[in-house]
Order: sequence, then C-alpha cells, then structure tokens
Amino acid sequence: MMSDQNEGFGSGILKGLKRVLFTDSESASNPESGMRNSQSAASGTGNAQSTNPEPGMRNPQSAATGAGSQHTPHLELGMRNPQSESMKLKVYQLLESLNNPGVDFFEVWNAAVEMGGANAANLRAAFTSLKFADKSLSKERLLDTGNGYIASLQQVIRTEAQKRADEKAKLNQEKEQVRSSLSTEIRQIEEQIIALQQKLQAKQVERDQVDAKYDPRIQDIDQKIQSGQVSVNEVLAEMQEVMKIIQRDIN
Repeated sequence: MMSDQNEGFGSGILKGLKRVLFTDSESASNPESGMRNSQSAASGTGNAQSTNPEPGMRNPQSAATGAGSQHTPHLELGMRNPQSESMKLKVYQLLESLNNPGVDFFEVWNAAVEMGGANAANLRAAFTSLKFADKSLSKERLLDTGNGYIASLQQVIRTEAQKRADEKAKLNQEKEQVRSSLSTEIRQIEEQIIALQQKLQAKQVERDQVDAKYDPRIQDIDQKIQSGQVSVNEVLAEMQEVMKIIQRDIN
C-alpha cells in the first residue's frame, strides 16, 4: 500500500517540469487526451496525498525516474530553440539530482506545474495537498528549501562555468601555441626558399658564364692543333722529298 502511495505521490517529480519543454506523445497527437492526462495527474496526486503517508518515507529521485520511464518525451513543434530546450532540460535534471528527501519547495513546484502551471492558485493547491503527505511542510520550509536549491544550483553553475572558462583558456593558449609554432615553421621555410632562390640565381649566372670561361681555351687548343698539323705536313713533305732524292741519286 505504501508503495502505491509513494508512486502516485512522486509521479509529478521532474515530469511536470519537463512538460515546460516536452509533451507526451499521446498529448501531442490528441490535445484533449493531453488535457485529460494533466487533470488526472493532478487529481491523482491529490488522491494519493489524502491517504496521508508518513513524512520522509519516499524516494523522490526514484519516483521521478519511474514517472519519466512511463512517457516518451518529444520536442513540441514551433519556434523553440532545440539546443536551448535541451540545455534547460539538463538544468531540470540537475535540479532533480539536488532534490532532498521529504516534501519541500521542489515537490510543491512540480505539483503546481502538473496542475497546469506554477501560478498562485496552483501553488496554494499543491501546498495544501502536499501538507497531507508531510505535516511539517510550511511556508518557511518552502522558502528555506527554495533558497537552498537556488543557492545550490547557482554554485553548481558557477563551478561548471569556471570549468568551461578554464577549458576555454586552455584551448586559447593551445591555439596560440600552435599558431606561434606554425608561424615559426613558415618563417623558416620562407628563409629556406629565399636561400634556395638566391642559390638558384647564382647557379644560373654561373651556367651562363660557362661558354665565356671555356670557349677561349677550346679555341686556343683548336688553333694549336691546326698549327701543329700544318707543321707536321710540311716536315713530312720535306722528308718525302729527301726520300725521293735518295731513291733516285744514291747507288
């Protein structure tokens, strides 16, 4: 019996807040059915509370998990930002993880949302209904626990924001280091290119001067060869003439 009471009592935990961003599949396809479901959820909460379960005898987080598993949420169509809604849902889930045992601000807030919205009338109705579940529930407790949740959430957000800021600073530092390293490598390559260009130009000039360096020497050799050939031919002619005289005149 206590299990049934707890399940009905905890069915609004987080599920109501999720409906700010999400709708049940059945509600999306049939608005009238969604309205009946909301009304039955609110009345179901009241019925379970009328049994007056003992304070602190429930697990709100497990009840939230059980309630969430009964619904397949999907994004409502319209002008909403899916990324913003996804982040907001994460904040709601973070709040769920911060939920303390017992009936306090979190349960009243969720119950009011389940009734149609966290307005004055629904908050009063949720507060009155939930007092049956926890006799110690009071306005002061709602304010104290509400301020506590706000402070806890703000602290978590500050911590996470600092982590993200540190991560951003680290990435910026790494980016600048990579940029500086690449700039150094680029300068080195540019210097190498300039040196190679200078070396290339020098080699081109040296190549262009090859003819001027070697042609005079080659021409000098050609002249010597030609002159030597002429001289040899003249001596040979003289020797042949001598051979003819010897052949003719010597007995």
